[in-house]
Amino acid sequence: MSGKLFIISAPSGAGKTTLVKHVLKRLNPEHAISRVVTYTTKSPREKEAVHGQDFYFISQAEFEQKITQEYFIEWSNAYGNYYGSPVSIMKQMARGESLIIILDRAGALQVKEKVPEATLIWIYTSSIDVLRNRLLARASETPKQVECRLMLAKKEIQAEDMHPCYQFHILNDDFYESLDDLYHVFNKILKKTV
Repeated sequence: MSGKLFIISAPSGAGKTTLVKHVLKRLNPEHAISRVVTYTTKSPREKEAVHGQDFYFISQAEFEQKITQEYFIEWSNAYGNYYGSPVSIMKQMARGESLIIILDRAGALQVKEKVPEATLIWIYTSSIDVLRNRLLARASETPKQVECRLMLAKKEIQAEDMHPCYQFHILNDDFYESLDDLYHVFNKILKKTV
């Protein structure tokens, strides 16, 4: 039996990574599911300092070598850095492993082409101001970088509003309500495979 793939996307600051960490705690051990650790050339934020936990932090040269080796199922150059997901997730799913992968909208669409049965979940907030406040509170980027992220967030939000491609949309203004909503989506789909 093949494992399930869940793709989580959200504008920067919407809380996708925090929600995924917490939903994994609630899903395991009832459901065997794990998060795909993706690759990036960005510098780690203080809370992401553990290589191999949130990201594999590699150099631009290493990343570009992996591109030529067709190591990635998807990759992009977003926010001035490379991001990519290993193609090995296909083998993991074939072995029956269920996975969660956090991707931007472009990456989600690339993977959906290769894994049409993937479940796409869009996390959003009620306004750009909520995103701005969360990004500023993180204090990990300059105000200029925050504004760049917000500009990209507006484009992603507009794209999803005009051409929806995610099956589920979860509002993350109240963390615990959002976590419950996300858990119910996962639980419903994972139970279909039992």
